[in-house]
Amino acid sequence: MTPTPCFRILVILTLIAMLICLPAAAADHTVAPSGAEFSTIKDAVDWAVGGDTIRVMSGTYTDPVKIDKKLTLIGVDSGGGAPVIATQPASNGIEIHADGCSVSGFAIMGSAGASGIRVSSNSNFIRQNTIRDNGEGITLVSSDKNSIVGNTITGNNRAGISLKASSSNTFDGNTLEDNAIGMIMDAESRSNTVSRNTFFNTQNVVSKSPSSLWSSPSAYQYTYLGTTAKSRMGNYWNDYRGKDANGDGIGDIPYPTQTSAAPAGGNDPYSADDFPLMDPVGYYTSVSADPTPAGPGITTSPSPVTTRIPVTAGPAQTALQSPLPTQPSVPGTTVSPGIGEGSVRILQNIPLTAVVLIAIGLVLAGIGIYLFVFRSSEEVSLPESLAPVTTRAASVLKGAVDKTWGLVTRPAETVADSGEETRASPLPAATDQKNYFPRELENKYTDISFIGRGGIAWVFSAYRKTDGVRVAVKIPISFDEVTGKCFLNEIAAWETLRHPNIVEVSAVNILPVPYVEMEFVPGSLEALEKPLPVWKAVRLITGVTEGLRYAHDHGFIHRDIKPHNILLNDELVPKITDWGMSKVLAADVKKSSVAGFSLSYAAPEQVSPSEFGRTDERTDIYQLGVVFYELVTGSIPFGGESIVEVGNAILRDSPIPPSEYNPDAETVEKIVLRCLEKDPAGRYQSAEELLAALKGYLDEDDG
Repeated sequence: MTPTPCFRILVILTLIAMLICLPAAAADHTVAPSGAEFSTIKDAVDWAVGGDTIRVMSGTYTDPVKIDKKLTLIGVDSGGGAPVIATQPASNGIEIHADGCSVSGFAIMGSAGASGIRVSSNSNFIRQNTIRDNGEGITLVSSDKNSIVGNTITGNNRAGISLKASSSNTFDGNTLEDNAIGMIMDAESRSNTVSRNTFFNTQNVVSKSPSSLWSSPSAYQYTYLGTTAKSRMGNYWNDYRGKDANGDGIGDIPYPTQTSAAPAGGNDPYSADDFPLMDPVGYYTSVSADPTPAGPGITTSPSPVTTRIPVTAGPAQTALQSPLPTQPSVPGTTVSPGIGEGSVRILQNIPLTAVVLIAIGLVLAGIGIYLFVFRSSEEVSLPESLAPVTTRAASVLKGAVDKTWGLVTRPAETVADSGEETRASPLPAATDQKNYFPRELENKYTDISFIGRGGIAWVFSAYRKTDGVRVAVKIPISFDEVTGKCFLNEIAAWETLRHPNIVEVSAVNILPVPYVEMEFVPGSLEALEKPLPVWKAVRLITGVTEGLRYAHDHGFIHRDIKPHNILLNDELVPKITDWGMSKVLAADVKKSSVAGFSLSYAAPEQVSPSEFGRTDERTDIYQLGVVFYELVTGSIPFGGESIVEVGNAILRDSPIPPSEYNPDAETVEKIVLRCLEKDPAGRYQSAEELLAALKGYLDEDDG
């Protein structure tokens, strides 16, 4: 039976309706001060529908943001830093009134009489924002099951985080610093979990919550100061004064958090952080969920842990998704009122997978239309009233295809969620530092960046082209005869040393140009804020002494031990670097010595060999004593206004006892002062002797 024209029209209308009424896909919108779909966050929020994503580029935005629908708000550093939300002092920076929203990547400031972010809804995600100089950083009011993760909250004049009748929220990996109070929790706020945060405030916590948990619910496996351990993890409190007997980074006594009276019937089990961290969370690396149960203080032998979970990050450290290509401004688009206007607007932002499904559906629909409607020789003319609908459907399809093509052809580095590590670009060829990296080596390395310089060499970070491993490369500053001899001396000493506390050399050569390739180690003792807790200084000095014992046993002394030459890896394992001053013990001094040393850390025999004799292993012990002194006091033992004054102090003056700077240093004072004896005969005679003394301190402290 041949279909009637009316029936054919009904089929066409049904197919068009199916297209227009497809489930709305979440849309992406872009905000920037100029050249984007919207110029204010407020306009984008007003225009968006639930489920949309709004990406905000670098710039300063002064309108308060009120979110009353489920939205994802992402701050993107497009070259000018994290986007800044800076409203009037009496206005909240961001208010969240809808459930399931997400806010990340912003700098929110200036609400001195209000809150940076105020939440009165549930199940929201607030992460990796910098929230500063407000009345309160984040305020939760009758707000449950939110996740507050990885934010930096600082300088707020009432509190960093405040909870009012808010329960079952999670606070993890945040840094709360220089706030009047770090965290406030009232008695109606229950069952919140607060773990792996860093508190460094005038007053860290005011809590009346009777049932909140101040540590992770389960154990983690992690590396702390070079030792792999597993434990539940609490928070770092800058005013915690407990000790860590077994070295797992967890304090031995709880940190009290409850500020109200204990409930009737006994002590509240949730009134303290039972697993306080001895250091800020950044010191705990290779953190992973531990698959086996672990009690507090269980420490295992060092072993590699491959899974890494960053425990804290700020906006500058977060690789946020790149914005989609800017489409024509939606507010300026003329759309005739009628069927599916909202669906048409949303379809302009359909993601790639949805476009593919729509395209398949349209092909099938076209086949059906052809087979069912147009098989008859009878021509059908659509009523003119249907023309706008079909035109709009065609326009939507074209826009979706155009966007899909843009996604496919866009350069790889701008595609959102690429999952690839973003590395810093090589320094431009015009920079001074880059000019010192020889072109002859550029076929071996990529992503070359200047780190600094030592006494005789430039140091660069680079990635090996053969395997993508990041390494450090040392290149002589000049290629004259004296520098060449010093550099060759360094190579000869260094390439034979293989020890966990010595930076490992992976390649050396004099062709095509002299260079040393070694493991890349990101930190140094020089960068640590001093003084350190005495127990931590002892552990670091013990590691350096182990490295020196190994070098001495293999016939080398270093002769330039100083904080700059003691690097720290991600697990805070100390590694000795820069062996350019080293001397082979059995060699003739005239053949193996090189000029120069760091005067502030120099031993008396380096300043006046005629009086105190030649350098030997005890020179390294003296210099390590200077470093030890600095770690526990924050000061070097000998100073002066001139080189002459410093030299005379090293030769003639007695150091001020470390306990006069830091009373806690009294427990190691004898060890430090014996290292600093001017007569080498009065010092520890070997690294082995010094290690025995340090072990005695550790054994006593553990007890």
